[in-house]
Amino acid sequence: MNESVQRMYVEEPAKRVPVLYDVDVVVAGSGIAGSMAAIAAGRHGARTVVVDRFGQLGGNMGPGLWGGGTLHLSLTKGEKDDLADLVCRNGMGGIPDEFHRRAVFARPNADAITDDQRRELEEAHMNVPDLRLGTGGGLSGYIVDSFVASHVLLEMMDEAGVETLTSAYAADPIMEGRTVKGLYVETKSGRVAVKAKVVIDATGQADVACRAGAAVINITRPNLGLYFALNRVDAEKYFRFRDANAEADPADLEWAKRTFTSEKNEADPYACPPHMLKAARKAYEAGEFEFARKVGTCVISLVLKDDHFRDGLAAGRTDTVGEIDFADAKGVALMEREHREHVYRFATFARNYIPGFEDSYLLLTSPFLGARGGRYLQGIRPITGDDVRAGRRFDDAIYPFSNGSAKDSCDVPYRSLVPKETDGLLAAGRSAFVYGPNFRSRYSAMLNGQAAGVAAAICAKDNVQPRNLDIKKLQKALLALRCPLGTPERLKELGLA
Repeated sequence: MNESVQRMYVEEPAKRVPVLYDVDVVVAGSGIAGSMAAIAAGRHGARTVVVDRFGQLGGNMGPGLWGGGTLHLSLTKGEKDDLADLVCRNGMGGIPDEFHRRAVFARPNADAITDDQRRELEEAHMNVPDLRLGTGGGLSGYIVDSFVASHVLLEMMDEAGVETLTSAYAADPIMEGRTVKGLYVETKSGRVAVKAKVVIDATGQADVACRAGAAVINITRPNLGLYFALNRVDAEKYFRFRDANAEADPADLEWAKRTFTSEKNEADPYACPPHMLKAARKAYEAGEFEFARKVGTCVISLVLKDDHFRDGLAAGRTDTVGEIDFADAKGVALMEREHREHVYRFATFARNYIPGFEDSYLLLTSPFLGARGGRYLQGIRPITGDDVRAGRRFDDAIYPFSNGSAKDSCDVPYRSLVPKETDGLLAAGRSAFVYGPNFRSRYSAMLNGQAAGVAAAICAKDNVQPRNLDIKKLQKALLALRCPLGTPERLKELGLA
């Protein structure tokens, strides 16, 4: 398609749009942050609707199939886990903590939980060995717990009186001047309107904020990935092959450096694991499979996770190196199709070349491509990597964040959720996070969403704009939820103790 055709426009005629809901709060996106926001708003008395493009709640932890991830790192005890100091050092508290425990109790192996383990989970609100989402019990980890997570979130939303409008796309915001008054939503019934006093953008890409004209920042190295799983894998046979070929042949390694991308990234430091290099070279030279494949401006590869081999399943994720605008429709469509094609081609390659995969087949892939970066709101006071490294404090703290890079946690300010000029809108989760330090970690996204939901409910009840919210009222509400706002000394500094 030539450039002139790409820039053509058509006039969309004005039309009357039926109002499907008239509520206090509408949440765009039912991922981890959006789900916590919806439940929190509902529990705090706000009439709430959550809109999601999928028929299953939970986003990354639901249909995305990453059931566990870093969630467990927020629920650790120093004497039981060497990773305890990496993240939320006092646990999550509140709705996120409740969700974690309820999901553990809803797992298929929950009947094996001992009374002592149950008591420890309920009393300490911390992790118990072997009871972490995505791990333990001989289960197929992420895959099983993803469906458990979706069920528990739906159950909690029902209890909170939250309406779920799924298989629907949040489209343009309903605007009056610079104030967001709700959402237009594309559904099977056509375009409908959801009027609301506060809209929470939990789309993961600040889609609503961008369409509302709020200032956003776009990170063009989003590190895209797609979760997948193969079935009928002989893990023992595969691991024997892997261990026997741990050192790559120097000639194959030199060939890989010439042929595959040498650029490294946080998800996978090698374009191809050493034990697969000889097979990858044969497949490449036969024109069958290219382990690290250039697509547009990016290179797509993948990695198998050692701890994701269970019950005949082997799971992993695709990976992307390079720049792409993940807010561009054509770019996203290209990456979606090419990541899936890469997984399918890998499944064929593994079956033909890798011991242990002779009888395997591709069982499933996530229905959407995840992105660690992309577009996010430029709030009144965005949180930054420098804030984390400095352990910076803010009077409008809504929870502490740490990734192990600093001695002290830093405060996440409420202002990071609030647009600079647009009213009636809050961002939550990755829509409010810069890509850098792991703000997107599940515990952070959950606490972030919880704060946004409580804030939206207070704004709706008090009839105030999010920028004019009484921050002490929000902080006290979060403390009542056992949200770890800080040490006793810090609470005194904030005037909360």
